[in-house]
Amino acid sequence: MNELTILIVDDDKTTSSILNHMLTPFARTIVTAANGVEGCELYKAHKPDIILSDINMPQMNGLEMIEKIREVDEHVKIAIFTDFEKREILVKAIELGVNQFFSKPFDSKSFTKMMKSMSNEVMDRRRAKQEIERQENILHSMNQMSHNFLQESDWEASLSQELTNLKDAAQVSSIFLYKNIQDKKKLTAQQLFCINDNPEAKTRKSINYKTQHLMRWKNKLEKNQIVNGCKNDYDKSKTKLLELFKINSLLILPIFVKGKWWGFLGIGDEKDEVLASSHVEMLSTAASIIGAAINNSKNLKTLQMSSAVFEHTIDGVLITDAQNNIVHVNNAFLEITEHSREFATGKNPKILKSGTHDKQFYQKMWGQLAKEGYWQGEITNRRKSGDVYIEWLSINTIKNVRGEVENYIAIFSDVTHQRKDAHDQAHLATHDALTGLSNRLLLDDRLDHAINHASRFGKCISVIFCDLDNFKPINDTYGHNVGDEVLKIVSNELKKVLRKEDTICRFGGDEFVILVEELESFDYLEKILQKINDITNNPYTINGLTIDIGMSIGASIFPDDGITAKELITSADVAMYKAKKQGKNCIEYSKTDIQDYCLLEMNKSISYAI
Repeated sequence: MNELTILIVDDDKTTSSILNHMLTPFARTIVTAANGVEGCELYKAHKPDIILSDINMPQMNGLEMIEKIREVDEHVKIAIFTDFEKREILVKAIELGVNQFFSKPFDSKSFTKMMKSMSNEVMDRRRAKQEIERQENILHSMNQMSHNFLQESDWEASLSQELTNLKDAAQVSSIFLYKNIQDKKKLTAQQLFCINDNPEAKTRKSINYKTQHLMRWKNKLEKNQIVNGCKNDYDKSKTKLLELFKINSLLILPIFVKGKWWGFLGIGDEKDEVLASSHVEMLSTAASIIGAAINNSKNLKTLQMSSAVFEHTIDGVLITDAQNNIVHVNNAFLEITEHSREFATGKNPKILKSGTHDKQFYQKMWGQLAKEGYWQGEITNRRKSGDVYIEWLSINTIKNVRGEVENYIAIFSDVTHQRKDAHDQAHLATHDALTGLSNRLLLDDRLDHAINHASRFGKCISVIFCDLDNFKPINDTYGHNVGDEVLKIVSNELKKVLRKEDTICRFGGDEFVILVEELESFDYLEKILQKINDITNNPYTINGLTIDIGMSIGASIFPDDGITAKELITSADVAMYKAKKQGKNCIEYSKTDIQDYCLLEMNKSISYAI
């Protein structure tokens, strides 16, 4: 959490000093600006993860600064110090995507809770993004390695590039490859490749297992076992080797060719911790690919002999023949798809189709396979249970010496949870966190779309502006928790009386805006408005308290009251205030005389143009 960069924007030096002290547990870097102009400059220079800003400042106020920042960054977390009584500031802040609000003086407990929440969201998003990128990079690296090593006659020609790519994808500091050489009675390992991020690192061109006291490692490797540990886990002779390599953790896996121990592939890192199982699985697959490449594996038979290529990876693998019938799958394929090996063998991969993609999607995929020999992308498939999942898929074409297709190899990983996290983030960006209703961003989008549709086909739509009467006294008397429950109850009741296709938006505070499309008649609109008005006719019981509340409602109609989203919302807002003046808990239209609405002529064929 203390890896974050936080920007404070406040012209009060005392406030900035207090915040600096309170934010120390959360930030690696804290920068401070005295106004919005400085805030924009420091944002460009430091790209902070969280921004805390006052509203009223000289030169450029907080909202103006936030508006400029939001033009280039939709994700940075922003919290503002504000007076909660100033509705126009809250509305503007919500429009700009402000994430949190708090007032001065800062309550230590509430402030800490808010910062923990915002910091956790930033770190979770960062970790999810890094993990997705790492998985995709590893998958791409393994796919490219299998393509180059298994199809090229001289696999060592691409050895340097492929192992460098693998090191970078695995995010370790060193990678090396050694080949065993039997000379009389002496077995040594000769270095074929080594790269290390540390410029002071040295390596041994030749390793004698016996004289350099590495017989324990030799015995494990020739039994197809791994070596994985930290510097402190080993004796002095092995520690010297790690010190020479300038690494604190080491992972070595054997390479076998035709059942004989050929050599080993290893990675090391400066971090003093045992390398994770994901690194073991990755390196196991790489070692198996190298073994198959050494054995000049270009076709299915050799790939089947080197089954570790498929069985020692967390990614699903399937191989088909030239007619695209499955001839081999690994255990990860069985776990991800839930199909048995017996069922999958001989079938076309179409058994996994979810119906999500159209014919053109598959035509494009096969077109690239035919032209380029590979395809990579995201695809949605279905498990045996019927559950849909998302996978990152790479397909390679395997050809014989005559250039004829013999097999297709597909490697895929299940990225459903990562994509779900992204989907949840998108949902939070367009919905109100308290009620689950649409927010203003989503309302604006749907209202623009509805206006275009109505204009094109001569339809009428309505915007309904609702404001709860006497809501502030409820918050002041019973507290915000009770007020929040009132908002949730009203939201749920609105969902019950409206159609699924209608958009209900929590516009801000105790205000709701409703978009009703495809109006059938004026009577139909009146019935909807009456149902909405009836929601607050009876008192609510919350925590044993009887709460009475009313609702003032204003309605505008397209195109009579406006032809843009802003005009329709403004007209409905004005009508709502007319209802307030009429004594509250009633309905008013934008036009004084409802006979003036062309909605009464709805059955006629009318076309409007903006």
